[in-house]
Amino acid sequence: MADAAAAETNLRMPSRLRIARVVAWVMVPVALFGLFGLADLMTLPGWVDQQYEWSVPLEASWGSLFTFVVGGSFISIARKPGQPWPGFVLLSIAIGALLLGSVFGLDAGPVPVALLLSMVVALLAWLVWREAAPLPLVWNLSPPYLLIALAGLPLWALYAVHAFEVSRLRQDTGHLTWNIEHWPVQGSVGIVLCLSAVAMAFWPAGRPLMRIATSLSATYIGAAMLAYPDRAGAMDGPMWGVAMVLWGTVVALPIPRAQTDGAKAWRGAPRRRPNTMRPATPDDMVRNQQPPLSRGKHGGSSFGHQHSSTPKQQLPMTRPRR
Repeated sequence: MADAAAAETNLRMPSRLRIARVVAWVMVPVALFGLFGLADLMTLPGWVDQQYEWSVPLEASWGSLFTFVVGGSFISIARKPGQPWPGFVLLSIAIGALLLGSVFGLDAGPVPVALLLSMVVALLAWLVWREAAPLPLVWNLSPPYLLIALAGLPLWALYAVHAFEVSRLRQDTGHLTWNIEHWPVQGSVGIVLCLSAVAMAFWPAGRPLMRIATSLSATYIGAAMLAYPDRAGAMDGPMWGVAMVLWGTVVALPIPRAQTDGAKAWRGAPRRRPNTMRPATPDDMVRNQQPPLSRGKHGGSSFGHQHSSTPKQQLPMTRPRR
């Protein structure tokens, strides 16, 4: 039944969305295997050639970016090409972070990857532009997610600053994938985690995808630092890894819907207004340009079509039987 429903939905889907779905699914193995996202993640459990001493913390940052962030974004677009905006936004954050990493790290290596992702995102945006649902521009501040983002900003900002400093000074080179040095990419990962955490606090539509990608990336990078504190890419001291794992775990925890959805949780319950109604006066009628004072049918005065002050009998609020 589920396969039949999926097939029927796919047949009803416009052709441009079907093409966008195919392109997005093609980009998933490109990110996981072509850009070695999954292969670099495998250095932490040791499922790689043990003849080499792998810089596991550096490999974990590269693998997290291209597996959880880039690969996860393309999976989100492929699953729902009619609602691609969370994937587009997260990919845009990753592209911008790679370009900033190239600038701050004084290394042009990440630029080709950023250009490749930009061209794919532009193609997908062109395919879905007229068929997809409008971009959800509902900004809804979540205080819990904002606190989580503020707690993670110094952690990941210092992580990025350290990586960019090593990249600029060329202190530990030779960690290459596709002839791209890992240090500026590691700094870019720090930028991605900062920006995605802030975006989650304000944009409800992107929270599901960004929460998964951010929590997995942070937890995996922290675990790599704890497991290999003496390898390249690790920060000084084990507390960095502990803080990253804890922060990623907190991001993964679901927050109750009542605290994140709707402005009701932010503004509080609506206050009851005081009753300020008073009988109308002739001056009020003049100001509101009501009909002039006229004599009633039985000799009493009435103001235009003003109704009697006697309230009508309310009908019982019961549902008629059918």
